[in-house]
Parts: sequence; structure tokens; C-alpha cells
Amino acid sequence: MGKRFMIPLICAATLVATMGGIASAQRNRETVPETGRSIHVIFGPGQYSKFMDFANDGLGFGDRLAAAGPLFDGSQTTRVGTAYLDCVIMSRQQVGGTYYCTYVLKLEAGDITTHGIDPQGPSDVFFAVTGGTRAYREASGEAHYIDTTVTDIIINLDDVKGR
Repeated sequence: MGKRFMIPLICAATLVATMGGIASAQRNRETVPETGRSIHVIFGPGQYSKFMDFANDGLGFGDRLAAAGPLFDGSQTTRVGTAYLDCVIMSRQQVGGTYYCTYVLKLEAGDITTHGIDPQGPSDVFFAVTGGTRAYREASGEAHYIDTTVTDIIINLDDVKGR
């Protein structure tokens, strides 16, 4: 008779523990930051850019490049935001010239800011994700910039808080 009552009691205790664990996980899901998120956008068609030669002696150290333009999804068919670019020229503009750049990528969920060194011309480089606004306000990670005729930007976020 004792075994007959023990089996339902063990099953009931297991069910209560399982339901408590699920409820706890549901409660904690709202406060745990999202991780491992990737975003792919294209910067290129329709952008406006301007070089600033402050000493009027040809582009060199300290001069700037500013640009702005639409961001598209990976298929380049849907506009998903706007990119703003500000670069300081670190070495003479020539093949192999170097820029220190800041991008602000304005997306629907918020802005993402990246910083990095970009060589002149076609390149394949990584920038640091240094934060942003709203959904990305404490974001970190890396942004892979692949410059060809357009710029593919693949952002891998380590940490997105505030959702």
C-alpha cells in the first residue's frame, strides 16, 4: 500500500518542481540580455560623400571624409535605415592610405555606433561596436565591413540589453 501512494506523490513533486522551473525561466527571460545577434546591411547606392581638405594642400593627415546614405537589407531591395560616416585621414590619400572612421547606423530599433581603421579603396576590415541607442544602448561586438562597389556591413552583437 505504501508504494501505491509513493509513485503519485513523486510524480506530483516532479511536476511541481518542473512547473516552478519553467515559471522562473519565463520571469528571468525578460531581464537576461539577448546574445549572439547578427545584423547584415548594405551601404552604398545613393550615398553622398564629401572630402574636406582643411589646408588646401591635397588630402592628408587630419583632413576628413563625411558621408551619409541609405542602408539596405542584404538583398539590396528594402531600405532599413540610414548610415552616417565620419573619417579622419591618418595617412596621405593614396593606395594604402588609412582612415580612422566612425559609423552611426540608424535602424528601426535604434542606432548602432562602430569605430575602426579603414584602408582606402576596397577592403575587408573589422570595426568595434561601441554602443548605440534604444535596443542597442549597451551593445558591444564587432562589425565586419567589406568594401567593394558597395559596403557590406555584418554586425555581430555580443550583448544587447534593454529589451
